[in-house]
Amino acid sequence: MRSGLWPWFALLTACGAVPGDDDPDAARRDARPTGGTDAGPAGGFRTCRGRSFTPAPDQGWQHTVATPIVTAAGAANHSAQDQIEPTGATVTLPGKFTYGLVSKDLEDELVRVSIDDCTGWRVLGDFATNSDGRIAVPAPSSAFAAAGVHEVRYQVLGDGSVTTSYVWVLPRGTRIALTDIDGTMTVSDSQLFQQILDGNHVPVAYPGAVDLTTAHAGRGHVMLFLTGRPYYLTQKSRDWLANLGFAPGPLHGTDSNGEALPTEAGVGAFKLAYLTGLLDAGYVIDVAYGNASTDIFAFLGAGLPADQVWIIGANAGMQGTHAVTDSWAARVTEVDALPTVVQPFTW
Repeated sequence: MRSGLWPWFALLTACGAVPGDDDPDAARRDARPTGGTDAGPAGGFRTCRGRSFTPAPDQGWQHTVATPIVTAAGAANHSAQDQIEPTGATVTLPGKFTYGLVSKDLEDELVRVSIDDCTGWRVLGDFATNSDGRIAVPAPSSAFAAAGVHEVRYQVLGDGSVTTSYVWVLPRGTRIALTDIDGTMTVSDSQLFQQILDGNHVPVAYPGAVDLTTAHAGRGHVMLFLTGRPYYLTQKSRDWLANLGFAPGPLHGTDSNGEALPTEAGVGAFKLAYLTGLLDAGYVIDVAYGNASTDIFAFLGAGLPADQVWIIGANAGMQGTHAVTDSWAARVTEVDALPTVVQPFTW
C-alpha cells in the first residue's frame, strides 16, 4: 500500500468506515489452500481440507439482550489468520468475531472450533469470545506431525455463522514465494478501500497476476500472500483469491488498524516483523513481489537481496529492485523457465 494513500485511510478512520481496535495489543498469529482430503505418502504433503462439514444446530445467544444489538450492525464479518508452523509445533488457533461494516465485536459468546486432522473433523471445544471478540484456541500437536495443510472451522453457536482458516505445517527449509495483494496482484491500492466501503466490490487483478502465482506453484514453491489488508477483510480476501484461481497458499493480514497504516511504521513494520520471523524460523524466501515503498522497506529490511524483489507500478525499480510495468505476463514466462525447487517434503 502506497504512503500516498494515507489521506484515504485517515478519512475512512475518521468517518468510522474502518473498524476500531479495542485491544491493539492482542496477540498476532498467522493459513489457506486446494484439493480434497489426502493423507499423502510417507514424507509427502497432506492436504486435509475441502471435507464436507456439518455445522452444529444454532444454540441461541448467551446474552439475549446485548448480543442482538451487536448483530444488528450487519452481517457476520468473522476472520481467522492462516498460520505457517513447523512440523510437530504447538499451535494456537486465533479467531476474531464481528458484525457489520463497523466490525462490531461479539463479546462473551461461544464459538465451536473444529479441525480436519486428516481422518475427519475433530471438535476442539467451545470457546467464549473476549471483550475484543477474539478467541485463542490450543490445538493438539499430534495433528501436525507431518507436512500438510489443515482446514479449521469456527462456528458461532448463537447464529451458526462460520469462518475458516488454514494451518500450513511446513518443515524448516521450505522455500516460499511471497506477494503483496493490493496494487501488486490488484491493479491499484484503491481496490482495498473500495472493498472496505462496498463489501460487494470485486477487486480487479493485474494481467498475469493469477498465472504468476500458479507458475510459482508449478515450480514447487509455497505461495504466501502477505498483505496489509486488515483482519475484517480476511474472508473476503480468501474468497477473492480462490474465486479467481490464484495458487493456494497461506494468507496473512494485519490484526489491527495500526498495522494496516500505509507507512513504514505501520504496514512496513508489520511485514518486516512477519518476514523476519519466518526467516528466523528457518524458512527460505526465494522471491518477493510488491508495489509500495513499504514493501521495499520490508523486503530489503528483512535481508532479501534486491535482485530477488519485483516491484510493479510507480515504485518499480527503486533501490535496485526489478521494475515491472502494467502486467506480470513477462515475469510468468521467466518463472515457467525456472528449474523446479527442492522442498523438504514431497508435494
